Order: sequence, then C-alpha cells, then structure tokens
Amino acid sequence: MIPRHIGLAGLVTAFAVAAPASAQETLGGYSLDTFDPSSPGDPFFAVPSAATEGHLVPRALLLHDHAFEPLVIGNGESIVEHQAFLRADASITFYDRLLLSLDIPVAIFQDGESPTIAGVTVKSPDSVEMGDVRLAMRGRLWGADRSPLQIGLQSSFYFPTAGSDSLAGDGRPRVEPRAMFSGRVDGETSFLWSASGGLMMRGPENPHTVTYGAGAGVAFLDDLLLVSAEVFGSTLTSEETALSSSNALRIVPASTTSLELLGGVKLRVLGGLTLGLAGGPGLADGVGTPNGRLLAMAGWVPITPRDRSGEDDDDDGVTNGVDACPSEKGVSDEDPKRNGCAPPDRDGDRVPDPEDACPSLAGRASADPTISGCPSDYDRDGVADSQDACPNQKGVSSPDPERNGCPGEVDADADGIADKTDACPKVKGSRNDDPSKNGCPTRDGDGDGIADTEDACPNERGLPNADKTHHGCPKEVRVTTGEIVILRQVTFKFAQSSLDQTVDPVSDDLLTEVRDVILQHPEIERIEVQGHADDQGTADFNQVLSQARAEAVRLWLVKRGIDGKRLTAKGYGATRPVATNQTDAGRQRNRRVQFVIVKKTK
Repeated sequence: MIPRHIGLAGLVTAFAVAAPASAQETLGGYSLDTFDPSSPGDPFFAVPSAATEGHLVPRALLLHDHAFEPLVIGNGESIVEHQAFLRADASITFYDRLLLSLDIPVAIFQDGESPTIAGVTVKSPDSVEMGDVRLAMRGRLWGADRSPLQIGLQSSFYFPTAGSDSLAGDGRPRVEPRAMFSGRVDGETSFLWSASGGLMMRGPENPHTVTYGAGAGVAFLDDLLLVSAEVFGSTLTSEETALSSSNALRIVPASTTSLELLGGVKLRVLGGLTLGLAGGPGLADGVGTPNGRLLAMAGWVPITPRDRSGEDDDDDGVTNGVDACPSEKGVSDEDPKRNGCAPPDRDGDRVPDPEDACPSLAGRASADPTISGCPSDYDRDGVADSQDACPNQKGVSSPDPERNGCPGEVDADADGIADKTDACPKVKGSRNDDPSKNGCPTRDGDGDGIADTEDACPNERGLPNADKTHHGCPKEVRVTTGEIVILRQVTFKFAQSSLDQTVDPVSDDLLTEVRDVILQHPEIERIEVQGHADDQGTADFNQVLSQARAEAVRLWLVKRGIDGKRLTAKGYGATRPVATNQTDAGRQRNRRVQFVIVKKTK
C-alpha cells in the first residue's frame, strides 16, 4: 500500500515502444507548483480577497515559496524533491473598486533523483527557471471596505514566460476567472475571512483545473498582527495527465485533487512594512501537492485605516467623528471646537473652571462649592481656610476664633480698632482722638461702625475710606427711592449659565456689597433683578441671555443669605437701552444688571 504522505502516488505505464535504459526524458511543460499567491494587501497567503481598498495605493512584496517532495512516484523516488520559488509581486488600487496585480515567479532551486521508469530516465529539474508571469485584474462588485461581506471578480492571465519543457510553468498562455467572497468584523480584535473559486483554463495540451480555497484569521492591535489558517486546492477536470514525455512515458496521478493546509502569521513592523511566515502539509495526492510547504515574505503592504468615527476611544460618550479631543475624556459641548474636551482649567488644578470657585488660583477639590478649587489658604495669610474667620482677606493669627486670619491686629470686638489701642476692647465702638474714648460706642445711625461724626454718609452703611468725603459711604452701591444703584457693572463668564459658571469672581465684591445693603434695609420687601442686553444678536437670543444673567445674580444673592422671596429675576433683552447701540461704549452701558425696588414697607 502506498503511504498517503507521498506527494504523487503514481502508476507507471510503459508503451510498446520503449526507450533504451540510458535515455533521458523531461516531463513536458506544466506548472507543478500548486501555490498561487494572493495579491499584495490581501490578508491571506493563498486565498484572494474581494477587497480593493484605497486609491492609487501601491503595495509590493517578495515571497519565498519552498515545496518539499511535490513530485514522488509510487516507489518513493522523487522526480522533484525540492522546488523553491522567489516571487516578486506588486499591486495598485483605483477608486476603492479596482485592483491590478503582477506576480513574477522564478524557480531559484530545484532538484530530484532523476529516477528511471520503464527504461526511461526522467530528468529532474536542476536549474534556475522562469515561471509564468501572472497579470490579474480584480473588481469589487458589492460591499463596502472592511464590511462583513464583500463580493468580487478577478481575471488572471498567465504569460508563457516559462520554458516549454519546464516544471516551473506551463510555457503556454493560461486564463483563470475567479469569484471571491470576503469580509471582516472589526473590534478590539477583528475577524477576517475569504473564500474563492475559479477555473484555470489551459490549452489542449494540459487539462483544465477547478481552483478553490478558504481562509479565516484574527487581527490584533488594529491589524498590527494577523494570525490565519487557510486551505486551498484544485481538481483536474479530466483524468488525462499533464505529465508525459516525448518517448510516450505517461505519469498517472493517484488523485485528480491537490489540497494543502497553511497556518500563517503576518506582522506589521513599521507602518506598511510587513513580515510574514506560513507553513503546512499537503492533504491529497494530486499532481504537485507537496508533503509540506514553507512560505516567508517581506513587503510594503500599507493598510487603509478603518473608519473609526463611530467609535469612542476616550469613552466619554462623544464619538470620535465629532470629538474635538478624541484621546482625552471630556464632556459634550455645543461648540464643535470644544465638544468632547475637558472643561477649561485655567489654573491647572484639575478642578474645571465651571466648578472652580477660584479659577485663577490653583487649589484642590472640595465638597463645598464655595471653596472647591481654592487653595487651602486662599488669601495666603498663613492661616488655613478651615480656621480662617476671614478666608478672603489677608489677615493675622489671633487666639480669638472669630478674628483669626482677619486683617489687623487682635480686635476682639471686631470694630476695626486693635485691642491694644481700644478703650472698649469687648464692645464695638468707633475711633476717637481721645484715647480714653477710642474704640468705645458712639452714635452710629446707620450701624456701619463709623461714628456719625466721622461718617460722610451717616444714613447709609458704608466702608472706611481715606477720603473723608467718602468715609462711611458705600463703595459701589447707593440706595435711592426706587433702586439699589451699582456704580460698576456685574461681569459674567462667557457662554455659561449656572451660578458659579456665570458670575465672574471679579464681581464678588460688588455683589457682596449689594447683599449687605439688602440685609441693612429690611424695609425693602421686594427687588426685581433686571437683566439687559445690547441689540447685537436676535431678540430671542438677547431675551434668553438677559434672563439667564438676571437669574444667575439672583441665585448668587440667595446662596449668600438673601431670602429668595425678596428677589425676582427678569430679563428685558435689548428693549430698554440707556444709551445708543451705535457705539461700543453705548452697547457696554446697555449690557447691565439693575436692582429695582418693587415694594417697600411704609
């Protein structure tokens, strides 16, 4: 019984006219190598794909193909024991639909035992031989690039560049139409597959061959590494052998089918630079099926980047296609230039500006929104905010928890007069040139801590001022019959709407004074916080903007101690200008917040 591993289990038939034992014959012109490489850029070694990715994308490779014992007769003697090809292959794509490829094979090493059959010595090939050059044209008929299913057709023409008595090629023209089906499913690891079938049409000297193959593989790390398995083969359409000599010696194959299995790996080293290695056994006893085959390749095979616009690399809920910062986790934003980006963080303390109470000073996050993002010693007076009774004002240490970190020296009664010069250190008073009365209570009608005798505004609570004409007067706020007038405008952060996001911290001192005035005047029962805009933009936009800003100021005051029932917020858009909108200065005046007194007790 002939072992299955023998590449060609042949029956030898000697015709009546036999040659002398010393005669040497060659076995016609026939392409013994059953391996026909796929085009550069295809994922598999032997099974072509329907893919035609890219436009004017060139690809090229060198491939070494070594077949072991591809032609052995029944007694175990080899006509061809080794046959090694070096193939130079190239391809180029057009418009993602058409691919042209060229395969130039050269048999660089061949040997065998030159066995004698029926008195005829069959000469084994032992020289470098040119194979048949293949030119192929492929068209993708259906399916998008990198889709789960693609369908294509390919037509290959083989030029008779091999010798007419060579086993490196037929030495006659051949044509092979072939249909291909392929696809891939992308993910962290991608699955690829291909299947194809065709008909190798030869001249009348050699039988036609049905060709087929299938392959599957898994790609890792965005196609950096591809591991594959494939099976390919062919079946003669008749039992007439293609292997015969001029002396009527005919080799009859044990099987009309050739079949091989390949396991392979491809690795992209630098961009398109790709290295590959594959090998596997023969599975049938047809003509040219080797006991084993080894392939090695190196080439420039760039891969068209896949469309990842629908994916979300940074897992922030914003897909790559619309994410302005696709590698940085961020938040959705109506501004395309900020969509998917982290909120701005001017001081770099990792507390986003919208949540940072001190956006210009590096601090640390806190559950308390009023100090989140602020330094642990905001006013940098050496007293930690947790112990600082005046965390927003630079001060000095004091044993009195209520004065610790507040400005000036120790002032137990917090009247602004240091205890060492305060004649009444436990009772809040006012300054007096008489040391015996300095710091003691005097008449202070508005209760601002400044004696009426020194208060330039004795009926309005105010602040100390070196200018005696303003000493004891409000700094930037005045109370009139119908309005709490502010002497400078409230400013806002651009394109933000919630409390800590809208009112700029530079306006905190102004709004703090407004709050104090409201608290000092309980007779004012209802105040309308009005928002106004200039005429730039649509009326609807200005209405929404002015309403949002009025709401933000109202919420600021409520957060800091004003009863919400005393405040209402209303936006008037650009309907109530106080200056012309034809100049920058006029528009600046029109963009304002007003505090209109709606109701007072009589």
